Amino acid sequence: MNTSRALKLIFALGLFLGLSFNNQLLAQEQYKLTGKPELKVTGTSTLHDWEMASVQSLGKAEMIVEGASLKDVKSARVVMKTETLKSGKDKMDEIAYETLKTKKHPEIAFTLTSFKNLSGNKAQATGNLTIAGTTKPVTFIVETTVKGGAVYLTGETGIKFTEFNIAPPTALFGTVKTGNDLKLLFKVNFQPNAI
Repeated sequence: MNTSRALKLIFALGLFLGLSFNNQLLAQEQYKLTGKPELKVTGTSTLHDWEMASVQSLGKAEMIVEGASLKDVKSARVVMKTETLKSGKDKMDEIAYETLKTKKHPEIAFTLTSFKNLSGNKAQATGNLTIAGTTKPVTFIVETTVKGGAVYLTGETGIKFTEFNIAPPTALFGTVKTGNDLKLLFKVNFQPNAI
């Protein structure tokens, strides 16, 4: 074998190994939702502002992490039982569950359709949100952090009851009315699945 051909083979082998190594660094990895994911809904009423929160949900994602930064989220899905949302007031919870039709539609789910990194550690996550049996696209503005292999995400978006075919609830024979606008907030972390 002549020297020129040998050098080309060595170069090609080095290039192949280098590309393989880089692909391993940027390999998509399976993650699962861990800890106590915080999911919160806030709104207004003619009586006072209100919020309901849950720390119970299940989720999985396929992500690309490089060093201390989240490069991409290829897929993600988070599901929670609607009746894990609590306000601290039994009557309000009862009205909320009736409004959200939890007997017929016991879960709220979000399925990611696209993920786009913005400046710094900010990103835009768009997906299909299903509430009370109606599915609509929503976009969250998200802050991302990677620590010790775990991916931490916080985000928020605004929605309306009526976008999901839900009439804003009322109480006390209609004298207390809930506003149509809601804010959804979340604070979650994903850990790589154990191999």
